[in-house]
Amino acid sequence: MTLVLALLGIALLCLAGGVELWWNATARQRQRVAARHAEERLAPAPPMAGAPGGIVAAAAQAQATRTAPAGAAVVKLPGWRAALRRAQLPDRPATLALIVTPGVLLALACGLRMHSLVFALLGLVLYAIGAVVLLRRRMERQQRQLLRQLPDFLENMVRLAGIGNSLSMAFQTATQQVAPPLRPLLDNALLYTRGGMDLDRALQQASRPYKLAAMETLAVVLGTSLRIGGRSDQILQRMSDFLRDIEQVQQELAATTSETRLSAWVIGLLPPVTALGMALFSPAFFRPMVELPAGHALLWVALALEGLGAFLLYRLAKSL
Repeated sequence: MTLVLALLGIALLCLAGGVELWWNATARQRQRVAARHAEERLAPAPPMAGAPGGIVAAAAQAQATRTAPAGAAVVKLPGWRAALRRAQLPDRPATLALIVTPGVLLALACGLRMHSLVFALLGLVLYAIGAVVLLRRRMERQQRQLLRQLPDFLENMVRLAGIGNSLSMAFQTATQQVAPPLRPLLDNALLYTRGGMDLDRALQQASRPYKLAAMETLAVVLGTSLRIGGRSDQILQRMSDFLRDIEQVQQELAATTSETRLSAWVIGLLPPVTALGMALFSPAFFRPMVELPAGHALLWVALALEGLGAFLLYRLAKSL
């Protein structure tokens, strides 16, 4: 029985790996679509002094050579704190405890009902998969909200800079007109500037837990404009237009693949969730599956089908 339950746990791990591969394949596809769109929209042009192309070239060079300013404190968040912040959850130990506690209770319930430590681990693994999926969905939702708010923020900066405000003053004034979840990020950046950091370094530090490439690019543009000069309003406007186009492309891609992604979740999670529910609510009915040779054979077949299904779902998602 222990061997069979261990194999069932391995099946769940294979399923989790397949889901992760499928998720990464979708993300890579979005990046490829965005890159193609960027190449079409932002065609290379000869850089000129003071022109947006010159700013971009200087920004790339500054990103490669820039270091932290002297005396600027670099605040690093632990991995779990950054993950909770990306998921729009309080980055406190109490939040982590609230996430972990139901999994521990589920594992205890499974172990007591089936009188098996391996089955308790099986329940814990299944809960961990569900928790990771929900956290990832919250992270993606917050990133979409941030990227949806960023173009309006950039356009406000362009208008403020166009009427004579400095770039730093335009950033500070435009921040006051932004709603959450972008507002706390920008407020943290302003807080770092009051502590002595340059604006670009402060924005980079404040956005680090969110892992947004757009914020990294904005930090480079701001830093280059503050140090070198140039028509930063033009590059900010082009960046705003580009982000709007990227959002539209991602929405179209999500709408196109929504049915496939939903089918993948249902098909992938239904067998292990059903088995866990049967074991919890009717252990006498499920126990022959882990004690009799016929039950062992059925579990072997289920393991093979789960592995085949994860592979096919991965191939299907990769081909989209």
